Amino acid sequence: MYKPLLWCLLVLCSESVSADVYRWVDKDGKVHYTDKKPAPEAEDITRQVSKQNIDTSSEELRKVEQILRKEKPADQDFYNAPDPEEQAQRTQRCKAARQRQAKISGRVIFIGDDGKVVKVTEQERQHMLAELNGIISENCEP
Repeated sequence: MYKPLLWCLLVLCSESVSADVYRWVDKDGKVHYTDKKPAPEAEDITRQVSKQNIDTSSEELRKVEQILRKEKPADQDFYNAPDPEEQAQRTQRCKAARQRQAKISGRVIFIGDDGKVVKVTEQERQHMLAELNGIISENCEP
């Protein structure tokens, strides 16, 4: 019931209607609107729906501006605020990274997933620690 009305409103509100608009009734009595002529009996209603009731005056523009308030800095803060769930996940990752940082600082024995000792040179450990420190400084709050 509302589809034809919505279609008409969309056509009326459109800024540039370059296609023809046809209205036709199918065998079940339903009214259809289309931009392609589906049947010879389809009525061309392009002139009836082209750019009607459009006011571009400055007075109308002022009315719209009064209704739609301008964006404020607080709006930007709201839209740019981090997602609480994402923030919680980030906090958890930072906590885990700091725990790992504490574990691999100084003398440490690395154990693999199979439970056996993994040989890691001091240079490799220092490299892992440096990478971890970089990740923490870039992604975690002090």
